[in-house]
Amino acid sequence: MPQGAMLARQTNACALLSDDEYDTLVRAADEYLAAQGALITLMTTLGSTIEQGLDRLPEGFKQVVTDKVREALEYAQQAALSGMDKEAGREASSRWYGALAAVSGGVSGFFGLPAVLVELPVTTVTILRSIADVARSKGANLDDVDVQATCLEAFAYGGPLDEDDDADLAFFATRVGAVGLATRMGTMELADVITRVAVRYTGAVVPKVALQAVPITGAVLGAGLNWSYMQFYQAMASVLFTLRPIELKHDRDLVRSCFSSIVRERKTARA
Repeated sequence: MPQGAMLARQTNACALLSDDEYDTLVRAADEYLAAQGALITLMTTLGSTIEQGLDRLPEGFKQVVTDKVREALEYAQQAALSGMDKEAGREASSRWYGALAAVSGGVSGFFGLPAVLVELPVTTVTILRSIADVARSKGANLDDVDVQATCLEAFAYGGPLDEDDDADLAFFATRVGAVGLATRMGTMELADVITRVAVRYTGAVVPKVALQAVPITGAVLGAGLNWSYMQFYQAMASVLFTLRPIELKHDRDLVRSCFSSIVRERKTARA
């Protein structure tokens, strides 16, 4: 068993898992931490440029972005799987989706804020389709409404600030409330999932919008930032759909609680 994951193994939630299942959660925790660390490092590096972009945003613009994000997620949920081959187990085309996101980010950044708002739904659809591609590669059935909700859940993670990390883990521990409730009741309200996810996704999108709002610089950095966001959400999808088979076998909330314990312990050990 990897070092830095011994105490979590002793918790009630983790004690229910087999050694192989626990080791799978450890690897998922490492993937989660690596993706979070890479995004935070990038956003920190771009901090001054993002601040410049935030200063250019009109008053009340965050609410405009929030509304746009919800619309984008609603549209993406309907459009992302359209025409997609749903054969489970196919290898994910991660680089292809990353390239598409980079192109759209670069073009919208060149034309400034109005183009960024037009680009947001396009990028969101591309990311969600890529998330579904990852889910399919891990054997998930894309016709399953719970799988679709889990794809949307991936957008709930990714706040670029250090203080968002605990909130991300809280989301992992409890999952999106509507998803867990729907699983227990045998029903699913994707609209409720979108509402809950949109709040978190907005926190990740606002710095991206601010960066791309800076003329010329936004074009250069927008492409790279979109690529990085795509890589991040692909990693979140990989984590979620690595956890999912174990969640289906055991109590979902306990698996998430165990995962959160492992992440905190691994993060402490690295520090």
